[in-house]
Amino acid sequence: MYHLYIVKSIGGRIGFGIATDLKERNKHYASHSGDIVQFPLVFGGLRAHAKAVEKTIKREYEDHIWQVDDWKTEWLKKEVYMEDFEKFIMTLIKERHYKLEVVKRDYNFLDEL
Repeated sequence: MYHLYIVKSIGGRIGFGIATDLKERNKHYASHSGDIVQFPLVFGGLRAHAKAVEKTIKREYEDHIWQVDDWKTEWLKKEVYMEDFEKFIMTLIKERHYKLEVVKRDYNFLDEL
């Protein structure tokens, strides 16, 4: 199963990404942040559909992508709220009939230990 996820930094910034191994990806975030980070929402499904949603986020949220110097991250500016971002993704999945569904909420890898 392929995953599309929303991640929330310790400081409250919203991010997004895709991964095959959700546990390892979550551990990497914890390693870099120095604490456990939550994945408020995780979708699972087809690889091509997860990648398509990620690509659409990057295009539709282009003006809201947090940049460090010229480097575009997969984090959003703090002006973007979780409720709005989640609604955008849910609507996108529904309207385009992507085969992705919510598989986890408030995930962190400690849940699997």
